[in-house]
Amino acid sequence: MIRSLYTATTGMRVQQHKIDAIGNNIANVSTTGYKSTRPDFKETLYDVMEVRPAHAQANLLVGNGVRAGTVQRIFTQGALRQTNNRLDLALEGPGFFAVGYEDGQNVYTRDGTFKLSYMPNGQVRLDNMEGYPVLDQYGQPIIFYGDISEDNLTINQDGSIYLTNEYGSFYQGTLGIYTFADPSSLQSVRASYFMATEGSGQPVQALNTRVIQGYLEQSNVDMAKEMTELIIAQRAYQLNSRVVQTADEMEKQANSLRG
Repeated sequence: MIRSLYTATTGMRVQQHKIDAIGNNIANVSTTGYKSTRPDFKETLYDVMEVRPAHAQANLLVGNGVRAGTVQRIFTQGALRQTNNRLDLALEGPGFFAVGYEDGQNVYTRDGTFKLSYMPNGQVRLDNMEGYPVLDQYGQPIIFYGDISEDNLTINQDGSIYLTNEYGSFYQGTLGIYTFADPSSLQSVRASYFMATEGSGQPVQALNTRVIQGYLEQSNVDMAKEMTELIIAQRAYQLNSRVVQTADEMEKQANSLRG
């Protein structure tokens, strides 16, 4: 009875872990560039209850429940939504924008909601909406000079940026679009920020990814699937909870009989 109580408790714990992950996905359904997560579970080690001879059946094993494993990040493409804002950029294909973050570190994101920041020294910098600089193909902030606004900026599908005025069209730089050997090993810093790890490998230039100006990538959360998974997880949690209650009642009855 103690074993069944413990096993059911592990089931409740992992189902709660799954419910939390689903809740986080649902909360970020409107977050630009958000990638959904899916936890996986692993069986705990079995206890050998009876060792049988080689010519007989296999040893009698009893499981000890389950435990939470890794949380997988699902990097499938989200739908593209047209905004007509010339500084809204979406990526079509694998890869990430690079952003200069705190403590001199770089983070990577699919959120292409950008703006122009006018600096005190007269420079104009391409930033994300939180004021962090967007980086170019060399890992440097993208800086403009002179009279510039989003209306005279054109960003091509290869990430190249051009300033157009009465004198012509002038190259300003190229957005840094990076991919990783194993994106699933990226460290999640915030909802849409990721940081390179030893497992992910170092960032390399993306070759087959297009930049779409005037669009944003929506989250890849599938609400129908999330609600289905939520119902399944809640039912599994309830079933394990009933096992705990039943095991507790049986333990009480056994104790009363001993008395």
